[in-house]
Amino acid sequence: MMFLGVRTLLRAAGFSRAHTIGTWLGELQFRVGWRLRNSLQRDIALALGRRTDDPSVSALLREAYRVNNGAVLEIMSMLDRRQSVDQLAASCELDGLENVREAMSGGRGAILLGAHMGNMALVTIQLMQAGWPVSVVYRDAKMMSAGFLQSGLEQYGVQAILANSGIRAYAQMLTALKQGRIVCVMLDQGIGTAENGMVHRFLGKDMSMSAGPAQLARASRAPVLPVAMKVAAPVWKFEIQPPIPLGSGSLEADVERMTRWTENQILRTPQFWSWHHRRWCHLPIAPPHPLTLPGTQGEDHGR
Repeated sequence: MMFLGVRTLLRAAGFSRAHTIGTWLGELQFRVGWRLRNSLQRDIALALGRRTDDPSVSALLREAYRVNNGAVLEIMSMLDRRQSVDQLAASCELDGLENVREAMSGGRGAILLGAHMGNMALVTIQLMQAGWPVSVVYRDAKMMSAGFLQSGLEQYGVQAILANSGIRAYAQMLTALKQGRIVCVMLDQGIGTAENGMVHRFLGKDMSMSAGPAQLARASRAPVLPVAMKVAAPVWKFEIQPPIPLGSGSLEADVERMTRWTENQILRTPQFWSWHHRRWCHLPIAPPHPLTLPGTQGEDHGR
């Protein structure tokens, strides 16, 4: 019911106002949801090595609510009804295309590693505008109706791959890379239970991280290009960075490297990450002995 109400509101307001409405709702959620807010502020302070009463923690969490709720409503608006591609492209600046060109010249496609930071859907539009075919790996959101994300992406010519379909999704990703496509994935919210992934320390919590993206990179030999969010306003600004070095060790070591890159990016700009996403925020803080892998201690995989 809430989804239908927001959808109706966005249709009346249009894409150009969706972000503003989202920031208002983010502000409201931050102020009203005091119980979750207090829990998040404590966890964020521990993750960032700050005092729990540090006012900067509250400020960055407030900004994270505003930025990411604005992004969610923008994405809903652009996927609900096809928008002008020129208008969408004007809402986002994308640097680092030279890294994409170099990666794609290898003929194996490329894996784009993003995070829940801002409107990443606009990055796919920019890549499509630059002439590259794009596939997006997604999970159905509980707040949205079934098929909404898939049909919304496909109206822009983006291939939508449902991650929940298991081995079928993996086969689709592998085929997409063989076809020379860019496959967009995210790692930063884990996948649920430890039985379904590899447990790694992430922002102070032990999370079960999907081994799928790392395994995909090893099987396809496609480079993994991380995406960093730089600016939220007046337009979104992202940067595609050089590939993460993978494949020289175990699969678990590769998952660790991808996890560390994602974590380091969030630590650089914590005000842009969706701390209130349903999975990380409900996990307990881990004991003070970090999980490490042989041969990975002391490496900075985010640089």
